[in-house]
Amino acid sequence: MCYPELVQALIREAIHPATAQGLYGLSLLLERGILYQPPIAPALWRQLALGLSPTAKSRLENRFGTELPVGAWLISGVMSMLGLPLGIGQGNNPTCQAARALSLWAFNDPDYLLQLIVWAARDDEIVMHFEGQRITSRNHLAQATRALPVDLDPVSTLLVPHLDHIYAQMGARCSGREDDPHRWINPEFHGWWVGRGFRICVDARTGGVSDVESFLRDFYAFYHPYYNGNQPLIHPQPAGIAVTDSAARFIGWHAITIQRIALDPQATMRVYFFNPNIDSSQNWGGGIRVSTAEHGERFGESSLPFEQFASRLYIFHYDPSEAGAPAAVSRDELERVTRAISSSWGAGRVAEVATGRAEVLAASSQGGD
Repeated sequence: MCYPELVQALIREAIHPATAQGLYGLSLLLERGILYQPPIAPALWRQLALGLSPTAKSRLENRFGTELPVGAWLISGVMSMLGLPLGIGQGNNPTCQAARALSLWAFNDPDYLLQLIVWAARDDEIVMHFEGQRITSRNHLAQATRALPVDLDPVSTLLVPHLDHIYAQMGARCSGREDDPHRWINPEFHGWWVGRGFRICVDARTGGVSDVESFLRDFYAFYHPYYNGNQPLIHPQPAGIAVTDSAARFIGWHAITIQRIALDPQATMRVYFFNPNIDSSQNWGGGIRVSTAEHGERFGESSLPFEQFASRLYIFHYDPSEAGAPAAVSRDELERVTRAISSSWGAGRVAEVATGRAEVLAASSQGGD
């Protein structure tokens, strides 16, 4: 009732039988109440009047056809993304970081996301900064080494090629550093709310597992309410998991977002997370089945009991000034998690640290976190 003209204009421009999903997005956008954030309403008015570049128009037409104006598809996609930030999927696209970033911005910083959309759609360019250095996506299409994704939502169709290029350029600037590049990339790429503290239990050179107990103690101390002073997670944090199949065999590294940690209706402490992979309800072997319903999940969330999630985690960020109580974590629980790692994705990796025969982590270019 506060923004009737804007809401009616969005409906007139974007809602057609082919874009009916946008109506659901608009409904959830209104439920979120983000129109009360001062930049959002004027940014949506700008979006309604936005002129698309020939390149952006061609890309959307190639994906969605010409039956409707491409602007209708884009506005519908904007409403869907803002209404359901955890509904974004990476599609048949190997870089999950872009989908995760779009979700984080739609959730935490929607006016920034709307600005990125304008830059990509109008100017064919996105500019970000990495450690003070300007990075542009201006020439990303000429430098692309793979086909553009064709099974993404309208916003992702425009933004993902730009974001992938910028992410790769940030990775190139980390070349030669001894630690995993995500230590520096994630805070610069995703936003100020990403913790500057960084833990990884995989050797970036060899792929071997190391320092597991200390890694797990810190994860419990920073994230588990029983060990961090009952401090809820304020901003969702990027993290990396080692995905396994139903036989607990390692598949690959994957970027996800830890959304929150809370007790479920059965009083089990669970990690609720965003998985850019559309097939979020998965069997990861060893009795670990990812849940998407009936355990207190909100729209778009996946969840696992804390201990099970920890057994697939290999990267997380944290705020170093908010240390919990790592020494208080019971050895029995740590041993259970360690055994689950050793019997799944960590099998054989301890020895590989010494021999140097493991695969080199190529997460910055292959889509893992």
